[in-house]
Amino acid sequence: MYLAVRRPFPWGVLLSYLSLRSIPVVEHLTSDTYTRVLGAGRVKVTFDAERAWLQITTEGRIDREEARRRVAALFDVDFDFAPIESVLGRSRYLAPAIRAVPGVRPLGAWDAFELCVRTILGQQVTVAAARTLMLRWVERCGEITPERVLAADTRQMGIPAKRIESIRSLAQAVLDRRLRFDASWPEIEASLRELPGFGPWTRDYLAIRLGRQSDAFPASDLGLLRVVNADTPKELLQIAERWRPYRAYAATYLWVVGARR
Repeated sequence: MYLAVRRPFPWGVLLSYLSLRSIPVVEHLTSDTYTRVLGAGRVKVTFDAERAWLQITTEGRIDREEARRRVAALFDVDFDFAPIESVLGRSRYLAPAIRAVPGVRPLGAWDAFELCVRTILGQQVTVAAARTLMLRWVERCGEITPERVLAADTRQMGIPAKRIESIRSLAQAVLDRRLRFDASWPEIEASLRELPGFGPWTRDYLAIRLGRQSDAFPASDLGLLRVVNADTPKELLQIAERWRPYRAYAATYLWVVGARR
């Protein structure tokens, strides 16, 4: 099964970024391959640069169209780089990175609930620490679903109690349909705002990856502050004003490639 992508498509860079944030046991990445457990089966994705398509191979009982849809969403295969380049390519913070690696885009979500759990665990910890915490949930749940999260034994996980409660509250909201991931992003964000653990940074981050909001921008992000040498979120917002309406793509470039001044 093949899935056409729009060039430029920096497959290796996207895999490298995703690899650091992958879910242990569930996702496996090499320099040129993404493999994902899906139910009782497995989905493998490689990129043919000459033909500009992703090859999707499935093993086991897999709904192939579902796999195709999830791969397309994760890698945003229809991403149009031209308008982003025309705006961000003029920035002294971003232009060198854009020239070096054209086509970087926010990675989407294989599963919205799973991404929310991963984002909660990533709050105020290193990327490596977040992967370790996610592994503990996988060990307890198998698959990261609302049902399995609520059924899991969460004792002695080495995770702050408030964070566990945030994840359980998220799971319950999904099962109660107080949070519907098939709704519009404004509706999703309004629902998340009512849940513990979903402060401004978390919602802004999810707006980029889950909501595909082109101008979302987590101004309090320590990594963004550091890479542009801004002392405060207010200063960072002033710098980022020139990146509108594509601040989400600017943030992604700074995270994935880094600024070169």
